[in-house]
Amino acid sequence: MARQDADHARAQAKGSRARRVRRAELVLIGAGVAATLVAAAYQYAGIRSTLESSTASSLYAQQQEIDRIFVDNVDLQPYFWHRQELPDPSAIRDPAAKLDAEQLAGRAEATAHRILDHFAHLRYQMGTQAFTSERADWEAYMRRSFADSLILCRALRGDQEAFGGSGPDSLWGRYAEQPCRGT
Repeated sequence: MARQDADHARAQAKGSRARRVRRAELVLIGAGVAATLVAAAYQYAGIRSTLESSTASSLYAQQQEIDRIFVDNVDLQPYFWHRQELPDPSAIRDPAAKLDAEQLAGRAEATAHRILDHFAHLRYQMGTQAFTSERADWEAYMRRSFADSLILCRALRGDQEAFGGSGPDSLWGRYAEQPCRGT
């Protein structure tokens, strides 16, 4: 009986050691998983920051291109910043003045479409959550741009489908519908 008790005690000790080793292994595995998750979270934060910075850089570069249009074409500013109407070429009799009005209208329309492309890109970036900082500022800028420009409103109204249609989440529904009423 003493031998059986000794064997039983050794078996229990061996089992107890095995359980402690298994517990230690589980603790180490848990710590490894936790460390991996923490590292992944830091990597995600770094990637997200880099992505947002890259996206912002792209959007600001596009904005600078648009600003450059207005520096190079100062005569377009009133039609985009002061809600001024373009001259109606059909109402002009002088052939040179009529040609100037037609060319102005063409440049204004091309500029409006360039701005709409930029706004569509902004909307896309905000929709993918790749660009969240300064979102409210960009949205206010888009709304103000439509409020300040009849040509921009008309360009979007005339080509709504190319810019997401007219639903509440479209460029029109989200930023232009209210400021473009009556145009």
